[in-house]
This record gives sequence, structure tokens and C-alpha cells, in this order.
Amino acid sequence: MFKRILMIVLSIYVPASISGQTKSVNTIDANAPKIVFSKTSHDFGELILYSPAFCEFKFYNKGRSPLILSDISATCGCTVPSWPKKPIMPGDSDIIVINYLPDETGIIHKNVTVFSNATKMPVTLELNGKVIKK
Repeated sequence: MFKRILMIVLSIYVPASISGQTKSVNTIDANAPKIVFSKTSHDFGELILYSPAFCEFKFYNKGRSPLILSDISATCGCTVPSWPKKPIMPGDSDIIVINYLPDETGIIHKNVTVFSNATKMPVTLELNGKVIKK
């Protein structure tokens, strides 16, 4: 009896919930900003424990409207990004600086995620290297 009631309820609920969903149309605004990086990964090589290091990621706005970097997040507190807060106009470029303080030895693989108003986002930047004791 319970199975029959469950089947009746599901036969009513499932089609109703499916019909209530709308299709998401993935359209791209031709006038939207487009962020393009000259590179998306950086290899530090060997780093010395507790010795600060940094790298830069140059990017371009290849779109038709101003590009705004809204947030950049790193996978840990030892990786600190800084980025321009002003809009990047179409055709212009700027840099994101990543400061890294190695706090343990071994192979590193860190991700930095860039959020913006660009058509394809977020963008993930990768940091690689090996931390050794001096």
C-alpha cells in the first residue's frame, strides 16, 4: 500500500517539478569584456623556505567594454594576490601580482582564481615549484 501511494505522489511531483524548470540559454554578449592572459601558469623553480617570491600575470581586455576584476582568491594564506581596482578599458592591459611566502618544504601547486565581468570566467592561474631548506 505504501509503495502504491509513493508511486502516485512521485508520478505527480516529478513531472510537475520538471515542467517548472526553465532552460538556460548560454548567450554571450558581443560587447562584453574578454579577459586574455599572456600565461596562466608560473613555475617558480626552486624556492627557499620562508623567502618571499612573486610573479606577475599580464592580461588584456580583448572585449568591447570595460573589464572589472571583482575578486581574486587564493588557495591558502601564503599566496596573496594584488590586482588593479580600476576598470581596464578595451584594448588595454594590466598585471596581477602574486606574492608567495613558502611556509613548508616540498612540491607546491597553488591556484589563484580570478573573478571578473568577462565573458569567460572565472579564470584559474596556477603556481608551481619546489620549496627547499637553505
